[in-house]
Amino acid sequence: MRTYNDFQYRHFFFVLFFALFITHLSAQQRFKAGAIVGLTASQIDGDLSAGYNKLGLQAGLRVVGRLQNKTEASMEFLFSQRGAQSELVQNKYDYFPFAVTLNYVEVPLQWHYKDWLIEGDDESENYYKVGVNAGLSYARLIGTRLDDDISWLKGVVPDYLKKNDVSLVLGFNFFINRHVGITVRYNRSLVYMYDPRKWNPAPVSRAWNGHCLYFQTVYLL
Repeated sequence: MRTYNDFQYRHFFFVLFFALFITHLSAQQRFKAGAIVGLTASQIDGDLSAGYNKLGLQAGLRVVGRLQNKTEASMEFLFSQRGAQSELVQNKYDYFPFAVTLNYVEVPLQWHYKDWLIEGDDESENYYKVGVNAGLSYARLIGTRLDDDISWLKGVVPDYLKKNDVSLVLGFNFFINRHVGITVRYNRSLVYMYDPRKWNPAPVSRAWNGHCLYFQTVYLL
């Protein structure tokens, strides 16, 4: 097992600034802010696994700005766990058991389209029940954990992994009320997390590309 963590003080101050910033914006009529908690299900193309077997945690903050009646733009600051795992439920009888946990700080920028208006007692209580979203997300790798019986994975993680990631984001949203919503999101990396062309010699010949599902609950002020 090999671990590292390059999370530094500047990340803490960024989170603090972001929290104060969204608290201020939530008081403005055109802006909303809130918190996100959820689960991730991930896999890596190029390793020996298949399926979204790696479960992780996600938490963070969201700022939403209204563009037009049914459209919004959002920015989030998230802690997201990604990675890969040989089986969804590991056991000692797996032939090649392994689990790779990748911790990221992630900043998605998204466009939202909403529909199905629910009217309240006054206009301030109106909300849209469903919506779709699309955008891009930048993520910074801040830590890894490898539980592995396969020696060649140890040759890649963590020393040969890229620290920066850019992903395509697609999602669907369902709001229970004007404050609480549920989101299912697909996240696909547009760059390789490990690229053998960048190394000579390369420890592994196949490139790695990550994708994952996010299951989020959001509370907006």
